[in-house]
Amino acid sequence: MSLALAWAAGFFDGEGSTGTYASRHRPTAVRIFASVTQAASSSNEIPAVLARFQSAVGGLGRVSGAYLDRRYGAYIRQWRTSSFEETQAVVALLWGSLSDVKRVQARDALIRYVRQYEHGCARYRRPDHPRVASMPRTGNASASDLEFAWAAGLFDGEGSTELHRRRSGDRLIYAVRTRVSQCGADGVPGVLARFQRSVNGRGWIEGPSARDGYADAYKWAAGNADALFVLRLLWPYLSVAKRTQASDVLGEVNTLPVVRRHAWRAEVERFRTAHAISEILL
Repeated sequence: MSLALAWAAGFFDGEGSTGTYASRHRPTAVRIFASVTQAASSSNEIPAVLARFQSAVGGLGRVSGAYLDRRYGAYIRQWRTSSFEETQAVVALLWGSLSDVKRVQARDALIRYVRQYEHGCARYRRPDHPRVASMPRTGNASASDLEFAWAAGLFDGEGSTELHRRRSGDRLIYAVRTRVSQCGADGVPGVLARFQRSVNGRGWIEGPSARDGYADAYKWAAGNADALFVLRLLWPYLSVAKRTQASDVLGEVNTLPVVRRHAWRAEVERFRTAHAISEILL
């Protein structure tokens, strides 16, 4: 397992899915796909995380053209496989770091696809436009580094860094927060529990709650010193977008009113000095 694939598995755990659908031309035929969807600020932009994901899985799949989602005012692009061979290959590449939920989803989709041939004679058809993909490089990273890369992938898909405000009497109290969101109908989602273990048990998990159109929503969160600790662990693998978001939030800390001088506030400036936004990603 390489660090790039571990990151891609975490990103897929947050934003990806595997499924089947009926063929438009042959309603009895089952088609299979794997997909990852991301928003872009313009119709010409391909989100960097989609390009990075596609590169991690050896160039398999394609990134679609953009369409405007008027609800959110964002352009949507999707990386997607369109054949059994590509879908199976991507699932196999990610399997070593993939969560149980996504493994079950992929397994069920592959079974539904294969079962359509149990009572008939399948004929192999050579693709009109065969794909050639390069196998991703393998690596000898440690188990802990692979988990950090996976956690960074999940954070790139579902995480955020923000300035948290709460009122205490007539004062506003500010804190840095890192968060990762997931929904789970059967209690705390396994990926959130795994994420917390991956970052050495830092932070807490809150929920369930119903907000923004989501039911059974849970969040992993960490504040101040723990938030900086987690960002430091994930930084070598995080996308430029999440690094920029974190750096912008941390840049606001010194502009805030000081109620008490906490050690983490001084650590914020040291963190920003030591961690560049545009380091080469692994």
